[in-house]
Amino acid sequence: MLRRKLVLANSLIRMGYGTAGLLRPGVMAPRLVPDTHDRPDVRLYVRGFAAHQVGVAAVGLASLGRRRLERPAMALAVAIDTLDVISTVAEGLTRGRADRDTLGGTALSAAGAVTAAAALHAR
Repeated sequence: MLRRKLVLANSLIRMGYGTAGLLRPGVMAPRLVPDTHDRPDVRLYVRGFAAHQVGVAAVGLASLGRRRLERPAMALAVAIDTLDVISTVAEGLTRGRADRDTLGGTALSAAGAVTAAAALHAR
């Protein structure tokens, strides 16, 4: 029962963030993403990140009707978030500093990984 609640929470948060970022990345700025107003290059990458969040959320939500798929769905979520953390750390090293973008990206992805990992181990 706890696993299903964690899968649902993880998936709904991803779906909300991902849908907003995909459809209206400028609305999310400057709180959750870099300013995209006059930066189509940044906007494209925000939309790409948001799209993979929607994809992982869709897999998580689809798994709720099939208990045997809940663990693989959350394993995918942990993997995606781990790669996202690695990418933000790599970017922070390239920039030579931790700033709002890299810290925010790390925190968001780490939170997703933690809840997905908790779902993997819950019953």
